[in-house]
Amino acid sequence: MYLSSTNDGQSVHISDERTQLSELLSDPYPCANQVVHEYGIAREQLITIFELEKRFHAEILATKDSAQRKRHYSALYNEVHRLKRLGMIRETLTEATNQSRLVLMFRRELEGRSVLDVGCGTGLFLREVARQLHHGELCGLDTSATHLPRTSNEIRFVESDIVRFRLDRQYQVIFSHQVLEHIAPADLPEHLNSIYSALSPGGTFIVCLPNRYWGPQDITRIVDNSFQGRTPAQGSHLNESSYCELVPYLSTFGFKQVRTLLPFGAFVPALRRWRVRPWLNQFVERHGGARSLLNLVRLHGKPIFKNPIILICDK
Repeated sequence: MYLSSTNDGQSVHISDERTQLSELLSDPYPCANQVVHEYGIAREQLITIFELEKRFHAEILATKDSAQRKRHYSALYNEVHRLKRLGMIRETLTEATNQSRLVLMFRRELEGRSVLDVGCGTGLFLREVARQLHHGELCGLDTSATHLPRTSNEIRFVESDIVRFRLDRQYQVIFSHQVLEHIAPADLPEHLNSIYSALSPGGTFIVCLPNRYWGPQDITRIVDNSFQGRTPAQGSHLNESSYCELVPYLSTFGFKQVRTLLPFGAFVPALRRWRVRPWLNQFVERHGGARSLLNLVRLHGKPIFKNPIILICDK
């Protein structure tokens, strides 16, 4: 569409691109429609959830008392879970498929060993471990009883604070998937100390979380969906990190032999067993030109490579 004027006998054309740019500049949620399409939830409901998460995000980071932060965590996830159920949020892939892929990714570490899943949610990952692999004792730990399953013959589930926890035994593998980014920086030392204590001598800690250089990767995407790290996460992600930050940080808690998968190892079966030092991942983070080049390779508007943090380390 073009608007025209006949001043001086000439038409002045204002393109749709300028109109759209103006709308984007005036809309505080310029990418909401893109996220709505993915989640299958009404725009108004999505904005309500974002504003709720944003408020709790600020309160948690500003709170110095750990007990008060714990209450904020509980209130945040109970309310957000309720709103998501009402809004009928759906995932782009089934959770079972995602969890099955994770089991295959880490089969080398998981096979025949006892496993503790910290922040286990509905327990799908452990159910996939039980279904696909020979294994030792399986235990899932989560702070919310809303979706925590009942203990079965194969899997034990424990309702517990995941920042500070003590269990009656140690595990050979501790698995943490999309958990660390939800923990405030002030609580991270206590969380990692709890994990280290629950890990058997010589055991393996597996941690996966989004990379902040490709953020934000929480609901803040309704503000910035570029995956270029320009906007800090403002929702339930309190602590999006990077390889350059997390690798040395883990070593301060006693974790050693930090390694990762080859790029795209999660999706290429032939690469799944390879473990390498995360030097390449750190190089990409340090060089804006490399990040910009990788971000050009996109599928359905998203960069194919978002350099997710996948770390495997030993006690």
